[in-house]
Amino acid sequence: MHGPDGQLLFIGIAMLDTARHDNLEAMQKSLENLQHTNQELQKNLVELSRLASTDKLTGAWNRRRLEETLANEMERLKRYDHPLSMLILDIDFFKKVNDVHSHHTGDQVLIQLTNVVQSSLRSTDSLTRWGGEEFVVLCPNTTLSTAAMLAERLRERLAKTVFPNVGQVTVSLGVAECMAAETWEDWFKRADAALYRAKACGRNQVQIAPETPQRGGVGENVAANFVRLSWHVAYECGNPVIDDGHRGLFADANQLLGAVLSARPKEEVATLVDKLVSDVLAHFKQEEAIISAAGYPGSAEHAAIHQTLVDKAVVLVRHFHAGTLAIGELFQFLAHDVVARHMLGADREFFGYLQSRSEPATASLVSSLKA
Repeated sequence: MHGPDGQLLFIGIAMLDTARHDNLEAMQKSLENLQHTNQELQKNLVELSRLASTDKLTGAWNRRRLEETLANEMERLKRYDHPLSMLILDIDFFKKVNDVHSHHTGDQVLIQLTNVVQSSLRSTDSLTRWGGEEFVVLCPNTTLSTAAMLAERLRERLAKTVFPNVGQVTVSLGVAECMAAETWEDWFKRADAALYRAKACGRNQVQIAPETPQRGGVGENVAANFVRLSWHVAYECGNPVIDDGHRGLFADANQLLGAVLSARPKEEVATLVDKLVSDVLAHFKQEEAIISAAGYPGSAEHAAIHQTLVDKAVVLVRHFHAGTLAIGELFQFLAHDVVARHMLGADREFFGYLQSRSEPATASLVSSLKA
């Protein structure tokens, strides 16, 4: 078209095209902005979900996240008989860390401990900060014996970890496998009872919950109920003879446990049982003479405790040799009641009376006992 009208029409069409182009660009930019906003919202939702399900200080799961996961895992146990175990971990003497080194240092210990534990767990395990210095490790598809070994590995690794400004920090652990008809509350109570027993028996150790489910063969069940006794410097009384005797009994118990778990012949196990009992008798005799010479006022009562333990041990060993008592029950008494519980309980009453005894005098006393 020509003339003014044609020029106006051309200009109008050009302006319309420009407007359309600008609108398309604006729409495209708006879509890009919306997409970016949506991505940011998704990131925020993921972060909010993470914050809502994790402990703010340590980054471990919080109770809410654990409870959400528990429902699924316990359903798998009931429906498919997949084993499910739990560890409850508590830092020993954590209040002292806060009181002596400050709460900031205590927080750093909690963070470092969380990192060490998480790096030691399997991909299927999860760590939850239950509260304060207490943590829960959930172990899906895991039997009690495997969970107990995991707990012992965690205990050993943490005991070897150096915490800045604090040094060594130890933990006590309780282990329990969930039973099919059990509620979460009952399962937790059993694990918590095992933790309490670990702390009452001297801390820095693993204890297994009572009423444990029976899974697997004989070796599996024995392994589930017993954990290797680990010696710690905190168990020492300061008297070299008594401390050597205690370490020797720990070694005897562990050697017997190893023979049982590896299904050694009964004659070999019986020999190790007799050796443990013999060493207990010899140790009791030495200990009674030493604490009496040190002036411990409860030496007579302590000797009476020894006699009670020995009398029961003799009866149980007789039944074991006659084939009327399982090795599990005998080992439980010898290792737990006679060695660990007695040493970490009644024996600690006389520790303060041995500090003034000199090593030469003690050695002389022991030599006279052997003569």
